[in-house]
Amino acid sequence: MYHTLLNQQIESTLPPQLAGSPQIRQLLDRVHAAYENYEDTVRQKEVEIGACEEHFTNILHSELSRKNTLFLTLLDNMNAGIVIEDVHHKVLFTNQRFCDMMEIDLTPLQMVGVDVTEFADVRQGMFRDPEQYLRGREKTLAKRQPVNDQLLEMSNGKLFRWNYIPLMLDGADHRHFWRFKDVTEQVRHQQRLVESEETNRLIMNASLDAIIVADDSRAIQYWTPRAQELFGWTPEEALGQRMYELLHTRQVNFPISQQEMDYPKDDLDPILNQILEMTAVHKDGREFPVELIVVPYQQHGKTYYCKFIKDISERKETELRLSREETKYRNMIANMKLGLVEMDLDKRVVFANQGFYNMSGYTAEEVIGDTIHKYMPSSEELKLVSAKQQLRREGTSDYYEIPIMNKAGEKRWWHVSAAPSYDERGQLVGSMGIILDITEQKRMEAELAKAKTHAELASKAKEAFLANMSHEIRTPLNAIIGMIRELSRDDLTAQQQSYLGHTDTAARHLLSIVNSILDLSKIEAGELELEDRDFSLEALVDNVHSILLIKATSKKLQMRCDVDPEIWPVHRGDSARIRQVLLNLLDNAIKFTPKGQVRLHIKVTGETDREQQLRLTVLDTGIGMDQAYQKKIFTKFSQADRSISRRFGGTGLGMPITREIVRLMGGNITVDSTKGRGTKFVIDFTLQKGDIEQLTVVAPANDRQLEGLRLLLVEDNAMNRFIAGKSLTHFGCIVEDAENGRVALELLRERQYDLILMDIQMPELDGMETTKIIRGELNLDVPIIAITANAFREDIDLYLQTGMNDYVTKPYEEAQLFEVINRYATVADPAPPLTEGDAPTSGGDPTGLNDNYDLEQLRSLSRGDESFVQNMVSVFLQQTTTALQELRSALDNKDYISLARTAHRIKPSIDNMGIRQLEGVARDIELSAKAESIDHGYLAERVTLLTSTLEAVVSRLRTEQVVPIA
Repeated sequence: MYHTLLNQQIESTLPPQLAGSPQIRQLLDRVHAAYENYEDTVRQKEVEIGACEEHFTNILHSELSRKNTLFLTLLDNMNAGIVIEDVHHKVLFTNQRFCDMMEIDLTPLQMVGVDVTEFADVRQGMFRDPEQYLRGREKTLAKRQPVNDQLLEMSNGKLFRWNYIPLMLDGADHRHFWRFKDVTEQVRHQQRLVESEETNRLIMNASLDAIIVADDSRAIQYWTPRAQELFGWTPEEALGQRMYELLHTRQVNFPISQQEMDYPKDDLDPILNQILEMTAVHKDGREFPVELIVVPYQQHGKTYYCKFIKDISERKETELRLSREETKYRNMIANMKLGLVEMDLDKRVVFANQGFYNMSGYTAEEVIGDTIHKYMPSSEELKLVSAKQQLRREGTSDYYEIPIMNKAGEKRWWHVSAAPSYDERGQLVGSMGIILDITEQKRMEAELAKAKTHAELASKAKEAFLANMSHEIRTPLNAIIGMIRELSRDDLTAQQQSYLGHTDTAARHLLSIVNSILDLSKIEAGELELEDRDFSLEALVDNVHSILLIKATSKKLQMRCDVDPEIWPVHRGDSARIRQVLLNLLDNAIKFTPKGQVRLHIKVTGETDREQQLRLTVLDTGIGMDQAYQKKIFTKFSQADRSISRRFGGTGLGMPITREIVRLMGGNITVDSTKGRGTKFVIDFTLQKGDIEQLTVVAPANDRQLEGLRLLLVEDNAMNRFIAGKSLTHFGCIVEDAENGRVALELLRERQYDLILMDIQMPELDGMETTKIIRGELNLDVPIIAITANAFREDIDLYLQTGMNDYVTKPYEEAQLFEVINRYATVADPAPPLTEGDAPTSGGDPTGLNDNYDLEQLRSLSRGDESFVQNMVSVFLQQTTTALQELRSALDNKDYISLARTAHRIKPSIDNMGIRQLEGVARDIELSAKAESIDHGYLAERVTLLTSTLEAVVSRLRTEQVVPIA
């Protein structure tokens, strides 16, 4: 069929004359036959090719399978984690190493098909920075670009490097290849290596030595900052330069320079690894000595030379200085007057200086190698030296004095300062001693000892004399002052009062002289001690002011006492001694000031939480002093000239005592004066701040205040018994007396007493022996107060140790006696204060007007001297008139500082005048004016009360003509 159609098609294309011809048909048959033969051949070949294809396919599949297995095995055993994922991020392959690195519990086969993206989201905690890793992964997949050696830090501290390769199939991305390698140790090692290199570099750069490294051609390769500092060349200038050309001076004849210049011809071994000294040159041409060490080392097949260079200029200067010092001291040791001797362990002299030879009288030939026995006058000294040698063996140094015998046979005294002697290995080899001849000193010590004994005997005799003098003078003085006190209580005429006042002044002046002498004796004996009690410095100043005001007023002097408003309310210290200092200075100022003024000013110069630094200044406009006398004013019994003592009196003891009291307080006193123009004393001292709650005020010795107290007075002097009895009866005590200790003991065996006043020196049985029997045999604990004329601390301590509770020194004031008795006795309640309707003591106002005053306190102080009262009232009127003007002016101008100062100044006058309705008002004004927040209305109210009341008092005083109207 196929052939027929083919023939028809061919014939249709032929010309008509050829179609159907036998030749054509024959030709076509041949073509058909050839074609059929060809088709058979083709079919046969196709069969053969099919067989070959099948064979080759089998071979190819087998080879691919083998290679695939080999490839997977290779991936599985790589020292890296491998992950292959498809285009949908499904795991196609991973190895065990990857599972181990990522701490995955699944096997590689179980990982196939896992979504890598979801897996990474779930396991974010395994990455140090999960967000950074996920962003990096997304960025990498988006770019489809290979990524090499990216560092991945895991949360467990591991460090991985990862690589990414996109796998292309038929020109498209079909796979993602990830490779992870654990580089933790490698990175850590590299970090340690970098750190080590950095540390080494820092150490070398920080080295005090210059470090320079050169290669085998001597070209500088390394140059530290210290090298730049030492030689002046910067690294840029030094690197590549030859070492010997840059560092060494040409003028130095030293082998290293020549050997370096001739290298490699010469051998450097003689100078390697040795400490060498040479002269180097600075960039500016300055030469200086250095210490050099050259160390060779090999690196990468090349030889390098490292130089360690140290500037030894200071050391060389020190060595030169030490050499000079050594020479100097060697000469000093050889020629000094001190003996220097060195002995070995066998006590043989191995060295001595010329001083030792001079002291001993022996020569070097007689001393060196010999023992020290020849110098010992007896075996006792030899034993002493042997004992000292044993101390040297124990490593102990000490000094001692020893008698010796010199070559001339004279006994001398040596002061030996000895120490162990060691060699360079620290082994004890002997001892070394420095010797001073103290023979003359010993002789002087013996003489001084005799003089000291005589001085001590004289001092004891002086103390005994002063004690006896104190007793002999104080005992009659006690009677004199006591009788004056008792006599002042009687009604006397004005003339009698005047005589009595002069007598009292003379007696108290004599007492002040005795007290000054005893104070000075206590100071010299170191017995003057300061008390430590709370007190008000302001109150103390007010007291001193009131004591001396009448004396200043009688001389028509202005006297002012100003206290810094910042002064602390209460201090701790010895108020009695501070009062003594103030009285000494101010009394002298009044005494030596014919006209003008005397002023006391106390200022705060510094302050802490616990103390205040104070400056006390006393100024006067008196006769003054010249420079020569100012230098000796604090010397005992010193006065400017004899006319001073004739005109003004005094013993010259007040200022020395004042200086010693100030010194005991830890302060300092200075004086500045001009002849004819006045004097200024300045005291700087410190007082501890006190507690106002601890401030105690001793109540005055009012009549009958010790009512009912049974008291035994033991006193041998009848006059003293009489005076003491009068004072005690005045206090309300029930008094029995005994003329000696034996009588007192008899009374104590029969009766009970609340308190005993015990004299010390009595016949038959003295006060101390009596006290011992009372405390021992009678076993009584009744308070015993010593009444003594002995004022030395040694005596007082002895009384207290015997069993007495306290003491009062003769002559005593009634207030002092009352204070001590009141300290140990149970006192009846004081009399109640005046109530409404009671008659006032004096100056009362029965109408109830607020202009009352009471002059009884002034009259008590005057001891009946009416002229004293009149003078004090005159002073009050004069001061008050001025003060009222100052108060009103300060209030109107709101000058609160002046207001506080004026209120403080007039407060003592109000108290002295007994104006009870103003009690505390001046204090309120002072405190309110010093407050941080000032209430002007309240101040105006208090000032009005004060001024109106004082005006009424002044008017009444003038109306009643208490003083003559001026």
